[in-house]
Amino acid sequence: MKLVRDMERLSDRETVLPWLYRVAMNHCLNLRRNSTRRGEDTAKTELEIPDGPARESYPDRHLVQQVLGKFDETTQTVAVGVLVDGLEHEEVAEMLGVSRRTVARKLDRFLENARKMIIRSET
Repeated sequence: MKLVRDMERLSDRETVLPWLYRVAMNHCLNLRRNSTRRGEDTAKTELEIPDGPARESYPDRHLVQQVLGKFDETTQTVAVGVLVDGLEHEEVAEMLGVSRRTVARKLDRFLENARKMIIRSET
């Protein structure tokens, strides 16, 4: 409904994609947060990886889930947006409604702490 109500935003080609990402992400995060509050969270915690010859090249899914799970939703969104989806800091900042500097700080803290967690898990 948000997309229909704010259709005039779809006319600006430069801002439409970040806006669509932000609306979709916020909607999904709100659904997940609300279902968790009601005790209805049925989201799969296991990531599905298709069978194939490159399966061995994937990182340890369990470790990745553990590391991401140690961070708040905003930091998780920053990490996935930048490191997985390849978005620019400015795009993630606009989606989350925070400054580019906040995105950079959250990403730096995530990387620093994730490295420490991974090193600890290897010892």
